[in-house]
Formats: sequence, structure tokens, C-alpha cells
Amino acid sequence: MNDRLQVPLEEADSLEEGEMRLYQAGAFEVLLCRVQGDLHAIENRCSHQAQPLVRGKLRNHLLVCPVHGAAFDVRDGTHKSPPATCGIETFPVICRAGRVLVEVPKHAKRPAIDPFSGPQVMRTR
Repeated sequence: MNDRLQVPLEEADSLEEGEMRLYQAGAFEVLLCRVQGDLHAIENRCSHQAQPLVRGKLRNHLLVCPVHGAAFDVRDGTHKSPPATCGIETFPVICRAGRVLVEVPKHAKRPAIDPFSGPQVMRTR
């Protein structure tokens, strides 16, 4: 049984160098990035506090979260700077017959958030 979907990304071939575009692919918001001629697909969700990455800055292969400045490598999703302490999900990009597709799991695994990054609540009596 195949637990993955191949989702076509409309007009993805028109993505310019250094540009990002957001797509819905199954259960995921996928951010497609073109860096040095290659297409990379990552989940549009920072591992620090689940903030969207679509408004972040793409600097070569690094995508910097617009909220707290965590940086991720779009090639493999690894985190490169705090406050994130873990990476983000990446997805295979397939170019077939002039079309761009992204392969995603049929179901999202949640939570993929850094367990130490949430707001700290202290109660006193």
C-alpha cells in the first residue's frame, strides 16, 4: 500500500532563482524554493513555534524564519541556527514530462514542533 501522494505544482517551472512559492499538497503546506537552479520543497512550518516560513528570507540555501530568526537548509531541512533545535520536513521534487510534482505523505505527523520552544507558564499559589 502506498502511503505517499504525488501532487502536481501548477506553474512551478516558472519559479525564478531565489524565489519561493506556497502550495497546498495533501495535508501539507509546501514551500517550493529555487536555489542555484534546483527546486527544493519544505514544509511551511518552523520547528520552533510552528510559524509559517513563507514570509521568511531565502539566502542561498538558508531560509530564515520571519518571526524569531531560526534558519533552515532547504536541501535537507536541517536547522542551522537557534532558536530552533530541530529541523523541518522536506519533500522529494519530481520533474516529469515538463511538470513539477512534490511527493508528500498521505497523512501529516503532528506535532513536529520543538518541545522546548513553547511558551513557559509558571503558576504560583
